[in-house]
Amino acid sequence: MISNEEVDVLHETCRNTRMALDSIHTVLNKVYDEDFAYDLNCQANKYRELERKAERAMMREGILPREGSKLEKAMLWSSIQANTLLNTSTAHVADMMIQGNTRGITELMKATHNNKVKNSYANELANELMDFEEKNIEKLKCYL
Repeated sequence: MISNEEVDVLHETCRNTRMALDSIHTVLNKVYDEDFAYDLNCQANKYRELERKAERAMMREGILPREGSKLEKAMLWSSIQANTLLNTSTAHVADMMIQGNTRGITELMKATHNNKVKNSYANELANELMDFEEKNIEKLKCYL
């Protein structure tokens, strides 16, 4: 049996990966640099893998992963559309993705700090995701 805090970390991990996937899929049709598009697709594959790990961990405990909020998804889509209306340059889109990765790290840190079970699988998975997002930021800086 896992604690409520661990469940919260797993839910945040799922939410984070879904937002990242939605962001990538929304911006991909605005990306004209083949290398950048390839990097984003590679990131999407890793996010999908991490999302599945978090979902499986919850399902093993008999917990259904929360569905993503339609409002949150719509707000994300609208924000990306507005931010790319006048500027779809590679540098601008890379900057947007860096900001998204940074927000993701911040939210995961909050969730893991609230989890009293420090050596839990939930925290390990969240840390794996945060490490991945930090690497993404470094990779995305090349496109600025």
